[in-house]
Amino acid sequence: MYRLAVDLGTCNTVAVVSRPGVAPRALLFDGSPILPSAVFVDGRGAIHAGRDAERLMADNPASFEPFPKRRVDDGAVWLGDRAVPVSDLLAGVLRRVAAEAALAGGAPGQVVLTAPVRWGAARRDVLRRAAATAGLGAVTVVDEPVAAGWYCAAVLGQRLDPGRLLVVFDFGGGTLDVTVVRADPSGPPATSLGDKPAFSVLGAGGLDDLGGADIDAALADHVSPAGAGDRRPLWTEVRAAKEMLSRTTVAPVRLPDGRSVHLTRDELHHVAAPLVERAVDETARVLAGCRVRPDQVLLVGGTSRLPLVASRLHARFGVVPVVPEQPELPVAYGAVIGPAPQRAAPSRPERRPDVPPVDRPASVVIGPGVRIEGAVHIRGAGAPSMPEDDDDDGDDAGAPAAPVRTRSFRWVGRTVRQLVLIALPVTIVMAVNEPARTFVLDLFR
Repeated sequence: MYRLAVDLGTCNTVAVVSRPGVAPRALLFDGSPILPSAVFVDGRGAIHAGRDAERLMADNPASFEPFPKRRVDDGAVWLGDRAVPVSDLLAGVLRRVAAEAALAGGAPGQVVLTAPVRWGAARRDVLRRAAATAGLGAVTVVDEPVAAGWYCAAVLGQRLDPGRLLVVFDFGGGTLDVTVVRADPSGPPATSLGDKPAFSVLGAGGLDDLGGADIDAALADHVSPAGAGDRRPLWTEVRAAKEMLSRTTVAPVRLPDGRSVHLTRDELHHVAAPLVERAVDETARVLAGCRVRPDQVLLVGGTSRLPLVASRLHARFGVVPVVPEQPELPVAYGAVIGPAPQRAAPSRPERRPDVPPVDRPASVVIGPGVRIEGAVHIRGAGAPSMPEDDDDDGDDAGAPAAPVRTRSFRWVGRTVRQLVLIALPVTIVMAVNEPARTFVLDLFR
């Protein structure tokens, strides 16, 4: 059995598998560790993901969604002639990952998904539903910057002394996420693969409308400002040129009319500078909100390859950023090597008659300042159940406490309800009628 970690990004998805005694490795999709997160819905309703979706898009652009993760709050998306739940679109991407993982050795024993730290319970539930639909079963969801921190300590060998601050600058294809995390002040220094420090999130921010795709669009306008029609082929050209310019100073770009032009690194920096400056400003805003200065800056996400990003962050904050060789991999890699979640062992429930559950209010107000607490949810014949765990820490396998059934509890429950029915109207009358309040108080003197 192996562990599978998936970083489902706005533009691209990365998956890493880990087996005992074997170094973790990234899954390959069509020969690349990067799987486009794009999806396409065909006439039968089948969902295609990745490069297959991009190829099918040419015949029917209306059935294509390049950034399904960005639609997480929409509920459903119209593609072609049908509305498709966003969880199903994300499931299409995860199903492609699951199929590739199965070729590598059957079903995983544990699945970890990553999510932006700013995502709340509702968005994470969409991710969990997508995983279940894709056949991955129950999953653990961890924060992306925490996973990146594990990678920084374990793989890059960056010493993270207790209490040190790490800024995770995640500049992806569709969004920017900036998070300040602190290494556990009470823990030991993390300097090797076996050290998995605990991190606390001090502050988070980001820009949902800023990513590598926005730089691609600006570059497309720069090389072909009067372009009309479908600009996606041109975006593909400038994206390849942008990536090439992280290694060279000149890159060719083929225009839609067949002509070829050359894009220089200076031109790239000129076009991208205003967008990169927005990203640096957002980082400064997050740090100011935390009232801290960073000890280290880790760059992740494909857009972090742009040399201008590291140079502008260094100029602003005086810290030389750490740039991994493949900045798309740290989040998934860190998630797969991170600590295994601790799940409570399920307790065996006591056998009891098959009685429908009864919902009761968590608290009842019977007068000004008077409240009865604790009557939450009664299962079966009056046995109390523990409240649900909604801490969104990814550990959803906690078992309910063993039920307790006693006649005295049922008697107390009935008595409380009767007292409420009597006290409520009396309290209301006393609250609005002075003579009535005086009369009732005289009865108890």
